[in-house]
Amino acid sequence: MSFVDDLPPEVLEKVWEEMERKRKEALSKKLGRPVLDWGGKRKGAGRPKFLIYNTTVKLELSAVQKKVLAEMGDGKIEKGVQKLINEAM
Repeated sequence: MSFVDDLPPEVLEKVWEEMERKRKEALSKKLGRPVLDWGGKRKGAGRPKFLIYNTTVKLELSAVQKKVLAEMGDGKIEKGVQKLINEAM
């Protein structure tokens, strides 16, 4: 066991924050500019959480095309279009 195990979490948190502050100060002196948290103030900085693309498409379909798409999608045209797109990719 180490002496760290006996310390309360509040003390460990304060020590960790102090270490981080000193580390950033030392790096700021070395680089000659302020060091911020990862991602900085730049627009779009950091890792995106997820990417979702929503696109609306309007189609003019004939009766036969609608029927084929409905059959592909088990009665739903939307599912048939999605299945057709997945097959084409």
